[in-house]
Amino acid sequence: MGNLDQQDNQRDGWENPRENWDKWQEEQKKKGWDRWNSNASNSSYYNQPTHKPYDQAFSIASLVLGLLSLTLGCCGISIPLGSLGILFAMLSYRKGKPMNSNSRFGLYTSVFGCVYGIVMIVYTLFVQLPVMLQDPAYVNQMNQLYQMLFGMDFEEFIQLYYGTGL
Repeated sequence: MGNLDQQDNQRDGWENPRENWDKWQEEQKKKGWDRWNSNASNSSYYNQPTHKPYDQAFSIASLVLGLLSLTLGCCGISIPLGSLGILFAMLSYRKGKPMNSNSRFGLYTSVFGCVYGIVMIVYTLFVQLPVMLQDPAYVNQMNQLYQMLFGMDFEEFIQLYYGTGL
């Protein structure tokens, strides 16, 4: 029993590690490792990054706005949302570093959402609206609506504000 106690006390020249904290710190500094002021390659903390990822907020905002611009493509709001998504994706990009996957996907979805919004507006104005204006039931509904809102028929409204007739 006494032999085991001697071995425990003499292990690595340490009598009691709690009492020799200063000695342990000095040995660690000689090895070139300081627990509180180290870079990630010398750290024993599983090589965690020593800085916060700086582009996460913009890349996630770009991703969310890109997805919103895709889902709201049938509305007119997809173009401003897509352009904001493109802006945030570009703000998350840093020189010399590859673009984050969230910001890359946000950029793709934002561009596609903007294009989809423009296509929907052009389709509505130049394809869908002329077809609807040929339907007498739709024209009657528009006349009633414009009579309640503006006090004039739809054709009178177009003539007055746009200077052309249907």
